[in-house]
Amino acid sequence: MLENIEAMIEYKRKMRLGMNRKIITSLLVIFLSISFYHPSEAQVISDDSLFAAQDFSALRNDTLLAELRLLLDSMGQQGSFFSVTTSVSNRLFSAKNNAFNSQQTNSGVTAFMPSIAYFHKSGFGLSGTGYVRAIDGSPAFYQMALSPSYDKIGKKIIYGISYSYYIKQQDLASSATPYNHEWYAYVQAKKLWLKPALAVGWASGKYQDVSSTIVTRFGAPRLVVDTSDVRLKDLSLSASLSHSFSFTKVFSKKGLLAIVPQLSLIGGIQNYSATSKSLIRLDHSREDELRRVRKRYKVSSSSSSTMSLQTAALSTNVSWYKGAFSISTGYFLGYYFNSSASSQFSHIFNVGLGFTF
Repeated sequence: MLENIEAMIEYKRKMRLGMNRKIITSLLVIFLSISFYHPSEAQVISDDSLFAAQDFSALRNDTLLAELRLLLDSMGQQGSFFSVTTSVSNRLFSAKNNAFNSQQTNSGVTAFMPSIAYFHKSGFGLSGTGYVRAIDGSPAFYQMALSPSYDKIGKKIIYGISYSYYIKQQDLASSATPYNHEWYAYVQAKKLWLKPALAVGWASGKYQDVSSTIVTRFGAPRLVVDTSDVRLKDLSLSASLSHSFSFTKVFSKKGLLAIVPQLSLIGGIQNYSATSKSLIRLDHSREDELRRVRKRYKVSSSSSSTMSLQTAALSTNVSWYKGAFSISTGYFLGYYFNSSASSQFSHIFNVGLGFTF
């Protein structure tokens, strides 16, 4: 009987991966075709917008800097635009907020993330991001983020707010972000040499953690599948300082290189719960439930923490622009003070290509 159960689980896994391969192939063809298509009528970006773009490097993690660079230009010229990006990153929890990404225990997994966005001249925007990565040795399209947003560029400050809804494949939920809903808002001074910024994020979600074990009952081995419902709520507050360095005529007469280092302090509060739903009653202690959550998420020793300073971070964004094309890379090094995981450091990176039209 044990062999039959295991064979059934393996059969379902292969069927799931076969369907994922078909979905992935179709999506990759569409996104890559758009990403490297360069129409002659693509927008020409002004030098002023290229330099102003540096101010946004630490504020928006969901898309490349080209989007907000063009937002500046389009608001000045009363235009709207599309942006297409392809990137590789280990940001698996949040499309926008590295304060949440720094809490993931596994930073060694990377995902390919194609994205398309539309920004209206009023400042409103809408983006969609897909997530593809290897699961059980095969590529899988396992989640998507849909994000409406609004960004305002004033004379002295820059601010914005966005909402993200994560659509996840249920049978791959343990590999996806633990969040379902997320809000993110920021404000940054514009005129100062050393630019201060504040950001707040809130997210909630639930997922099922499934584990299997073999137990012996009445002298016979039995495969026990234990399912736990995990619920999370997370609030983050971030304060940062950054400065922009720019270099013109890099690799091209019209090329601009922007380097933006940033220092951040991140505070927050978490609340979580785990409820076991095993068909065969197993004795689970509170520590067992904590261990389930800690597999993916750096949490405190209790189910509800108090507001506290959690992370100190150093991050750097490097971007190169030429016309409507951009290459961007970012690195975030965070030290998590209250981690119960084996490492208190978080390493978050992103490398991508962007094109706007």
